[in-house]
Amino acid sequence: MDKLTRAYFELQFRVLFFIDAKGNEFQSLFSRIMSMRYPADFMAVRPWGNEGDRKSDGYLPSRRNLFQCYAPNDLKAVTCVAKIEEDFTGAISHWERYFDMWTFVHNTKDLPPHVVEKLLELETRNKAVKVNHWGFEEIRHELFQLAECDLSALLGPAPTQATVVALGVNDLEPILRHIAQQPPTSAPDLRPVPAEKLAYNQLSDDAATLLTAGMTRADLLRKYFRLRPRERDSIAETFKQTYECLRGDRLPPDELLMGLRSFASGGLSQATPAREAAILAVLAYFFEECDIFERPEAES
Repeated sequence: MDKLTRAYFELQFRVLFFIDAKGNEFQSLFSRIMSMRYPADFMAVRPWGNEGDRKSDGYLPSRRNLFQCYAPNDLKAVTCVAKIEEDFTGAISHWERYFDMWTFVHNTKDLPPHVVEKLLELETRNKAVKVNHWGFEEIRHELFQLAECDLSALLGPAPTQATVVALGVNDLEPILRHIAQQPPTSAPDLRPVPAEKLAYNQLSDDAATLLTAGMTRADLLRKYFRLRPRERDSIAETFKQTYECLRGDRLPPDELLMGLRSFASGGLSQATPAREAAILAVLAYFFEECDIFERPEAES
């Protein structure tokens, strides 16, 4: 797997984990990852009639590990503590003879202290059961043990260095046509991009890898727009409008970048590595031209 492909998968997973997958969608994401990671071993559990799921969202027999997922839109400590108590007590009631480890699976990076205290209390109270938790890093670790074909099935086809090098104008045109159809509202900012812009916007190394790869094909965009200056201005305004809208939602920088990627790809036919590479080139061009993301204050 080349560096660009890995960076793409990393950012796609962050968006899926922190933004897109809530509630049942998060449980489905977890089950898909675990089923691919441990085929013929991991057993996903879904609610069944009046019996529900009997306080289990998955079971790994080889490790005697029972999993319970919790992924609300906002993790509130009091509600979460009550949920943990209910789920753990129910799991003991239904599955005690089958598991030695109980894992609380959540969609956050860090847990509130009340939740950590509750998990420690449960383990102290039940000496025969190891209680732990899985969040972003633990699930990410399982995810990246998968083969690249499985990662593509989960996260979509990723661009590679080779697809970026092979980009042509024909790959860019569908992306640009789609963006041009969106209504523009604000004027473009055409000043040169400062060298410090990536760091100033607190974009991760993975985001920088994607943008840097895209910038290697900025020449294609310049050639394309040289004969279409009005179209360039229209697309720039639309991109800037979308950026401001996403920034208003207080998205972290990497998720904001991937939100722009989703906007640029919306309404297009099935994704391919070449199409994703074209989207990266478009994003990088408008980043470099300062139509999206912020300038360092000294340059503003």
